[in-house]
Amino acid sequence: MTDTKTSVLPGVALTTVIAIGAVYVNQLPFPPFTVGEAGRHPIDSILFAVLFGVALRNTVELPAWLGAGIVYSVHKVLPFAIVLMGAKLDFFDVVRISGQSLLISVTCVVLALVLTVWLCKRNGVSRNLGLLIGVGTAICGGTAIAVAAPVIEADENDTAFAITTITVFGLISIVVFPLMGHAIGMSQEDFGVWAGTAIHATPQVVAAGVAYGPIAAEVAVIVKLVRVLLLAPLVVGLGIMHAREKRARQEAHVTQATDLTTLFPPFIFGFILVALANTLNLLPDFTVHVKESFLWPEGSHALAMSKMVTSASGCLITMAMAGVGLGVNIRGLLKVGLTAAYVGLFSAVVLAGFSLLWIAVL
Repeated sequence: MTDTKTSVLPGVALTTVIAIGAVYVNQLPFPPFTVGEAGRHPIDSILFAVLFGVALRNTVELPAWLGAGIVYSVHKVLPFAIVLMGAKLDFFDVVRISGQSLLISVTCVVLALVLTVWLCKRNGVSRNLGLLIGVGTAICGGTAIAVAAPVIEADENDTAFAITTITVFGLISIVVFPLMGHAIGMSQEDFGVWAGTAIHATPQVVAAGVAYGPIAAEVAVIVKLVRVLLLAPLVVGLGIMHAREKRARQEAHVTQATDLTTLFPPFIFGFILVALANTLNLLPDFTVHVKESFLWPEGSHALAMSKMVTSASGCLITMAMAGVGLGVNIRGLLKVGLTAAYVGLFSAVVLAGFSLLWIAVL
């Protein structure tokens, strides 16, 4: 019998190589990969990982022995990456940020999610795809989609389509938002709130804010942080909703009930526990003293465990998304159709308009 650990290695190695390539392309020192003197990267490496995986899957016939490792990257690596991602969150930051920004963020998140899901249902788009586009629009783009997908048991086609669609809209926002802000004479503070509440992914929020001005960039990042913090309760809510629906289907079909861990994924609890650990400062900062070697000079290096864990999470999510791309049949992706993209675009426009109206009122 083939050893399970050995059988997954080739596929895991492939997703790792794709992830490394995605990060490398993301860091290329010229537009559109890198923009501005600060070296910002508006296109997330997650998108490149998905696209590279899709391209490889649909141009080369992959051997069957890669399959176990690809599945492992999606179903085992991704949940672990989501747990580690909790180190990015600090629940006390919600208290420290102004109530106005929190109110606008919560309202916009609820609007984006409800509107997108409702429009998808009205236009015949699948429930899971509607939820993924809604989460990506409401919270933080591709990262939020990657976190939500296993919670609602979305397939690879829906996940890839949602990430691609949301990223494209976010890139358009980088150009459109500053132009509109200048056209209507927005202050830097107001523009920062607008960008932070209405643009999808964090790198894109930063890019739009910096393009408008230094104060706008600072405010945009703070407001965006509120949206990211809302990811935890949103994912928990999605898990509860999905568990109830799954339980209802089981009862309706008189099937044997699955256990609680199947209905409500354990990694959600891990995500919350790591977030609480970071909130309570249980993830220490420390200094490493390195003696001189032929590989490096002597010196001391300050390290923050929360940043290290967050970086590891980002790398593992990129690797898992490469696995998602490798599972996508391009014909299946095309079958999703443009309707979902139109719904996502409409939701993004409504979110931007609603956020702008909120800012004007408050």
